[in-house]
Amino acid sequence: MSSILAFLAGGVGVIFFLIVGVAQMIIGYLGIEYHLGNGWAIGLVVASLFFRITFPLTIGTFFGALDVLGWSWVGALLITLPGLVLMVPGALGIAIAGLASKIKGNNQSNYQTNNNYQNQDTYNENNLKDVTPKKKSSSPKKKITKKKSKK
Repeated sequence: MSSILAFLAGGVGVIFFLIVGVAQMIIGYLGIEYHLGNGWAIGLVVASLFFRITFPLTIGTFFGALDVLGWSWVGALLITLPGLVLMVPGALGIAIAGLASKIKGNNQSNYQTNNNYQNQDTYNENNLKDVTPKKKSSSPKKKITKKKSKK
């Protein structure tokens, strides 16, 4: 049941971020078109899609929301940086969990890998396989000679 809920929550999150991304692109286009013109707006949207240069489109999104749509600067900042809005609480949660583990005296990281073999050298020496292909037996090759023609 929990895996189904996690799948649905992940799907909703992906759809949410796709919608926000398309909205940012439209608002960014409007902002760049308002300040720089139609050619620059089309060029920067294409550059953001093909070359992943998103910084000009992000600035255009802020000014599009601020100047074209008439939003306050706080609303323009929230539509421009939704990843930051979600990243800050996540970073705070990780920091609080780290501090709580330090207070409890648990200093080990949760991401340690388990090494199941004792000595790396003996592991490699005992488990090597010869994977070189076998040579084919070569038979003596016949020489082909041309017959001399009579003239």
